[in-house]
This record gives sequence, C-alpha cells and structure tokens, in this order.
Amino acid sequence: MRPRCRGRVGDVEITTFLIADHAEAVKGKLYVTGGGWDVLTFSKLPARRAHVSLAVVLRVPWHETDMKHDLTVDLVDADNGSLLRKGAVGGSFSAGRPPHARVGDDQPGLFVMNFDNVEFTEPGDYRFLLSVDDAPLADARFKVVAREEPQEES
Repeated sequence: MRPRCRGRVGDVEITTFLIADHAEAVKGKLYVTGGGWDVLTFSKLPARRAHVSLAVVLRVPWHETDMKHDLTVDLVDADNGSLLRKGAVGGSFSAGRPPHARVGDDQPGLFVMNFDNVEFTEPGDYRFLLSVDDAPLADARFKVVAREEPQEES
C-alpha cells in the first residue's frame, strides 16, 4: 500500500516510507525483506507480531544539512490510540555533507525503525505515523484481519 505522504516538512522531503518484515540501513543503502505489505492476517486475535520494520528515506536539502532534526514514529489504531508501550519513538538526526558533495546537493537520510512483539487485539485499520520536527510528514496504513476458520457442518 502506498504511504500517504504530505511531501515536505520545511524543505525535508520523504521519498520512501515502507513497512517490511525486516529492514536494515547499512552504508547508505536499505536492505529490505518482505516489504510493501498492507495486510496482516492472524489465525485469531489477540495476536503478537514478532517483528516489523519501517524503512524511511528522507531527502534533506543542502541548506538544512548539518542541522539537527527530530524524527518520531508512532503506531496507532483506528481511534488514534498508540500501540507502542511508551508512545511515539524517535530521536534526532543530522544529514551531513560528505567530501564529494557539491554545494547545493541534497543529502539522503536513511533510517530503519524496528518494532518487536507488537500486540494487536482487534481487527481493523492501523497506521504508522511519521513526523519530522513535530510536523506530520507521512503515514503507512495497513489492516489486521483474523482468518476465518471453516465451520464444520453438523
């Protein structure tokens, strides 16, 4: 499912916001396994998802490199209640200027956030919400469904 992006916060732009089974950011590259899904199916609810990754790529313009930015992510249900034990998670980042960069070059900011043992109690709609500098930037939506078990006829 394509994330709903607001495009920019200030001049910071999102280019990738992907839900995956697993992801890593290594040396300026994303490595993603099982990415792009928009439905989680469980045999019954409540259920726990052992691991979910979010892969994020931001484009930071030259004039905002070497500046501190704050990034937060939350996982919410249809009523906007957080599923994360301590609420939204995040931290600060700064996109640097590598030696080969030319004046005016945008710089990428690659991030992976991992969530373990997320509990889903109800079927329905869920979203990962991404904010930069306290302004909403994107959300990635998915559904949780319980698999219907066939009923035995009597």
